[in-house]
Amino acid sequence: MARIIAISNRKGGTGKTTTSVNLSAALAHNGARVLLIDADPQGHSTISLGIAANKNRPDLTSLLVEKKKPEEIMIKTYLDNLKIIPAGGRLLNYERNYAHEKKTWTLLAEQLRSLNGNFEYIILDTPPTLSLMMVSSLIASTEVIIPMQTHFLSLEALAEMVSLVSKIKRLYNPQLKIKGIVPTFYKERARLSRSVIEQISKNLGPHIILHPVRVNISLAEAPSFGKTIFQYNMKSNGAYDYLAIAREIEG
Repeated sequence: MARIIAISNRKGGTGKTTTSVNLSAALAHNGARVLLIDADPQGHSTISLGIAANKNRPDLTSLLVEKKKPEEIMIKTYLDNLKIIPAGGRLLNYERNYAHEKKTWTLLAEQLRSLNGNFEYIILDTPPTLSLMMVSSLIASTEVIIPMQTHFLSLEALAEMVSLVSKIKRLYNPQLKIKGIVPTFYKERARLSRSVIEQISKNLGPHIILHPVRVNISLAEAPSFGKTIFQYNMKSNGAYDYLAIAREIEG
């Protein structure tokens, strides 16, 4: 059975796509078979892996509306064991047209069942809004990883996310659990960063905190070249941090 992990936060600018792309790559570099699904209509995970926008290319909408098989939509990446189902502009129209139909909420979960055994990890990059694709992704997942900036204003969004996961677990997906919280844009010497982590540990338990991702210019630059941090700067703090998170996930 594949571990299906949603990378999710209702707040934008948390490093969600950076985490989705580089955690997927880190797991693949460690030898795992990984599928990254870009479930965000912005398509930033797709772009970050060097895949240009293409209106005529099959994408996640093809899986959900046209009932294409996942294998027909996957695109190879720079690693043989890392593949991606891309997002496209049509995904936004899908959200607008089908959000009111409850039967579509479980469609992604149904489509992913056929992939069990083909991959060890399926990573979902969700939108930063309470939307059809976020809800669908959480219903389809077994675990959630929440990236969040170490700012006090981020704690409110974290509380909302924890509440949403609890609701999805209760109503649709009893297997769903929060695997961990990834502190992003972390500054080791900043009192605020340490204080926010202490607050989370106090309320949710110290086990919930995964390895922090430090502020790193290479992480910011890599997507503009269509590369993961491991292609762009393997010796950077960003590469080290995401490999550390991958080891925690695997453990």
